[in-house]
Formats: sequence, C-alpha cells, structure tokens
Amino acid sequence: MKKFWTNEPGSYKIAPDLVFKFLVGKGFYIYKPTKENEPILIRDKNNRVAQVSAKYIRRYCSDYIRDTFEFQTEEEKTQVINEYVKASSLFSKDNLDLLPSLEINEVRDTKETSYMFFRNCLLEITAEGVVKKTYDALDGHVWEKDVIQYDFDAEVPSEIIPCGEFHEFFKDITKHDIVDVQRTNRDSLVTIIGYLLHRYKNEGEAKAIIFMDTYSDGYANGGTGKGLLRRGLEQIRHTAMQDGKLYKSSDKFAFSNLTYGTRILAFDDVPSDFNFEKLFPLITEKAVVERKYENKFVIPFKDSPKVMITTNYTIEGKGSSHRRRKIEFILSDTYNDEYTPEDRFSHLLFAEWEDSEWGKFYLFMTYCIQMYLLEGIVKPRFNVAERTLKLNAPQSFISWATFSTGPDEKFNKKDELEDYQIFDKNQANLEQNTFTRWMKLYADAFGYKVKETHSGSDNFIEFLEPESSKKPTEHKL
Repeated sequence: MKKFWTNEPGSYKIAPDLVFKFLVGKGFYIYKPTKENEPILIRDKNNRVAQVSAKYIRRYCSDYIRDTFEFQTEEEKTQVINEYVKASSLFSKDNLDLLPSLEINEVRDTKETSYMFFRNCLLEITAEGVVKKTYDALDGHVWEKDVIQYDFDAEVPSEIIPCGEFHEFFKDITKHDIVDVQRTNRDSLVTIIGYLLHRYKNEGEAKAIIFMDTYSDGYANGGTGKGLLRRGLEQIRHTAMQDGKLYKSSDKFAFSNLTYGTRILAFDDVPSDFNFEKLFPLITEKAVVERKYENKFVIPFKDSPKVMITTNYTIEGKGSSHRRRKIEFILSDTYNDEYTPEDRFSHLLFAEWEDSEWGKFYLFMTYCIQMYLLEGIVKPRFNVAERTLKLNAPQSFISWATFSTGPDEKFNKKDELEDYQIFDKNQANLEQNTFTRWMKLYADAFGYKVKETHSGSDNFIEFLEPESSKKPTEHKL
C-alpha cells in the first residue's frame, strides 16, 4: 500500500513530494478551463471527473490513514495521525494548486446531439433518433454530476411514444379549454423541457425559463406542479437551488453552490419585486463563483447552467432586452392545495415509483430533448400581460375599462378616475398613480400602445390601435 509519509527510526514525517505522488495516483489534479481562470481542484476516476475542494482532499487523505492503510501497530498509526494533523498547511488551496494540470476532453452536447449518462450506459440523442451505447465506445471525460445514478436496462424503441405517470402529470399541467391552444402549449412545454436538459448553450438562444401559476379569483394559484416539474429536471441534470425569497444579487457568495457539471440554476418561488435584470449576465455570459476562504473561479458561458425561475407573480420588465431573455409558461390549474398529484396517482411521484415507471420517465425526458433538437423552442400561446393585469387590478376596473375606453381617443386621467370611482364606490380612495398604472396594464394586455400627454394641469392618456387585433366588444375575464 502506498504511503505519503516517511518513517525514519523514531520519527514519522508527512513528505510533500510523496503526498503529491499519492494524490496524482488517486486521480487528483488541477483544471484550468480558461487561461484567465483560477485553477480548480478535480478528481478523475475512470474518465469521470468531479470538482472537489481542498477540504475534501484533506479529508480523503485523513480517511486513508485512519481506515485504509494497514499499519503494523496502533502506535505507528497514532504517530502518523499526529504528524498529519500538524501538516495541515500542506493541504491549503495554494499548495494544492501545485498539483499537475489535467486536460479534460469533455464529451459535450453539440447543437445537433445530446447525451444522457447512466451508470451502465449512455443515450446519444439526435433529431433523427436515440442510440443506446456503452462507455467503451466513448472517447473523453464525463463530469460525475452528469451521471444519473440508475442502471438503464430498457431497450430504446425506434420511435419513442410518451407514456407513464410523469407524462400524465405533464398533460395535466398543460390543460386548456381551447384545444388548439392546449396542443400548442403541450408542444411548447416538451421543447422547453428539452431546452433545459440540452447541455449545449447557444449565445443566440440564451433564455431564462419562467414557470408561473395560473390566475383564478384574484390570485395566482399555488400548488400547480412547478416544484414537481423542477424535480423531474433534477433527475436528469444536476440542479443548483436558490431560494427566491432569500436571494440577494448583491451577495457575492450567492452562487457558491455552483460547480462544473451544474446544468440548471433554479430560482424557486421568487417574489413580486424580483430584479430579473440582475440575472442578464448569468443568462447570456459566464457564471462567477465565489466561496468563503476559497479562490474565485469562473464557469465559462458554454459550461454555465441554464436558468429556470418559478413564481406566483409576473417577472416585471419591458423592452427587447427582457423579451429576448425569457420564455414564460403558465401552468394550468389542474392541481392546487386541495387536489395534488399524489391524489391523482395515489402515491408520490419519484419517491414511490417502481423500476418500470422510472424507465418510462427517462424515455419521456429523452423524447423532450429529441423534440427540442427537431423543433427548437416552440413558443407557448399565453397572454402573460393579461395575467399581470388580473393580478394587479380588480375585476371591476377591467369591466369598467372594457366598456369605457377605446382606441384613438384622448382620456383625461382625472376625469376617468372619477368616472371609475362612480362605477365602483369601493375605490373612493384610489390614488391617481395606481389608476394610471392599471390603465397601462390594460393597454398592454390587449395590445394597445399608450401615449401620454399633458396640457396645463390636465394629464391625458390615449390608447392607440392594437398591433394585431381590435379590442373586443366583450371580454370574459
């Protein structure tokens, strides 16, 4: 057995050169993804690579001494442990950065191909089909976090027909009263899932995926299945979580849970005042990771995680910069606090699945990747602006605006407020700024452009003709 200490008669010492030889023999190296980047510590085990910390390496060596190496006597073991404790500075990050560098030949997803790695095999996915392969046929490294801890023994059919409980759940969260809209939204969510699972990143298609609850009775309904949908993604790609309510963009350690091999960064349940614009660099550029007592490192754009957001609200922001950086998807109200997927299936998804159900799940997720490679992201058919209006303005205002406003007519803001307050006497204390904001939300929901002018002390607002369709004479909300 190898040892990284000397045992001069009566004196044991931890030898730096032997430590380095020992660590290299166990697959420990440094890795520099770019010339400008600080090196990170990694371990290569049978071409499966994992990012590790200095603390991990020190613990690994300690465990080797305590549990693996066969000492002649307990006294010898005790003396080596004592010397090891004294040599703690040898395992500092600065010293471990002197390890030799390893060039990683990663098996990457490409624009046309994606891989799903299991313990015993891998699936190569293209728009034309899915091929099951062994690791013997693979020439390159795989990040350990990309390997799904499951033995995939099922045969892959020439044409995957989605089935299984997760597929039924998927159909439930895309239900819609209008058949054509339902069909489009199902196709859309398939490709959105495929986009998030595809490890290739294209700068021209760098988007955050935002999942929102549906609207009903003045509120966004929680419990629609956003969390379960995220858990489905987690089964395939390593996902780092951010508590949306606690996240602060000013916290330099906010992304300390990111590593190489993290494919999705999920902001869970973000509040109404979430500053989406602060995520622009993360979405379209690199990820900067800083941890306490460690060197900062950068994950280049091509290796950085895709961004997913769940919320009960609407992510605020106007203009092309916001539009081109997000895809918004509203889940249906099939599930809620009173009717859950567990009620629907009589057991927990994932936690209480049999092996056959897992096979169906993995094939469905493979299908989603394949459809994305074939179609790209199919845009959903939602009026998110209408949802925003309903979340912020009362139904009485929407009813009043439907019958009291029209295109190409200049409205005096003060007069219109007074007219609405006559219509709804409960709004006697409504402020002018709030009323004007509702007017703008209404215009946005129905495709009007807004023009604001003033003359003396009078302020006016004008709705210009919708770009795509005329205002309805009656709209049921």
